[in-house]
Amino acid sequence: MRGYVGPRQTILVVDDNEVQRGLARDLLAPLGFEVLTASTGMECLALADRHKPNLILLDVAMPEMDGWEVARRLRQASREPTAIVILSANAIDPRRLLEGERLHDDYVMKPIDLRQLLKKIHALLNIEWTYEPEPESKPVPAIASGPFALPAGSDLDELIGLGEIGHVRKILEKLREIEQSSPECGDFVVHMRTIVNAFDLRRYAAALEAIRSSHA
Repeated sequence: MRGYVGPRQTILVVDDNEVQRGLARDLLAPLGFEVLTASTGMECLALADRHKPNLILLDVAMPEMDGWEVARRLRQASREPTAIVILSANAIDPRRLLEGERLHDDYVMKPIDLRQLLKKIHALLNIEWTYEPEPESKPVPAIASGPFALPAGSDLDELIGLGEIGHVRKILEKLREIEQSSPECGDFVVHMRTIVNAFDLRRYAAALEAIRSSHA
């Protein structure tokens, strides 16, 4: 995935956890979104009033003012409602789904499934994704079969750890590092990069676990 068609869209990420804000920014900024971040409810309200974002990713569990209160104030203050996606580590109370005035448009469970998040962004912003053209090259080999060069076990462990927290930018940086330091691992890098660029982190994790298990 390369980006999307149409005017630039602004997404406001609200989370008191700096790592979570960084992960969201690293995912969305390369796709062409203008990404704003806030660590508190009050900061969110100020940024939303100033920048009028197209979509807000709003964590529920925050000190001083939780996500539901922030969403309520956003709905009251905005004449043109911004799409709100609630982020929560716990299941949403079913009563929230039956409220007369919905405070949110959708929700995503933590840890965030990046592929699912992109689907929801696609639907709420009504955008069309653009993709990198398929390279005209030999088919990518199946990494789990046949002789091939693998990076060191420590590199595999680092790649798996980065996948567990969904840090796409760091994964791509690590793959680039392996490609430069170990050219013989080129087939491995091409295969994993293809999966990561599709934001299919479940397949990414499964592939690395299979490699580690079969070559332990």
